[in-house]
Amino acid sequence: MNKLLLSLAVFGAVGCKTGADPAIRTNISAQLQSAQAPIQACYQKSLTTNRKLRGMYVVQLAVAGDTGQFQEIVLRRDEPQDAVLRFCVTQALAKLKLDKPPGKRVEVESVPIKFEWANP
Repeated sequence: MNKLLLSLAVFGAVGCKTGADPAIRTNISAQLQSAQAPIQACYQKSLTTNRKLRGMYVVQLAVAGDTGQFQEIVLRRDEPQDAVLRFCVTQALAKLKLDKPPGKRVEVESVPIKFEWANP
């Protein structure tokens, strides 16, 4: 049986453009890590229509200073070129919110997400 592997390479290295403090970076990383299961579900669903789907997204986003909500989600790199996957991943990221608002807008300039499947 094939097993789906989703590699979200960013979770160790969030690139914050505005020099966010380490606590905010850690919180952003934790929120992104929590999105791994929903993003994996998006990929698994898209594989039902395109079994050869793989590639990488590089996502740029911002965190609202007053609410902590993830917003302004833009794909800077879209290798899979699958509209359904793109919409699903964007929606999964848009649902994320920091536990405590950072007080000022934080830009995250590079969130790489790699989609691939392999037999374990």
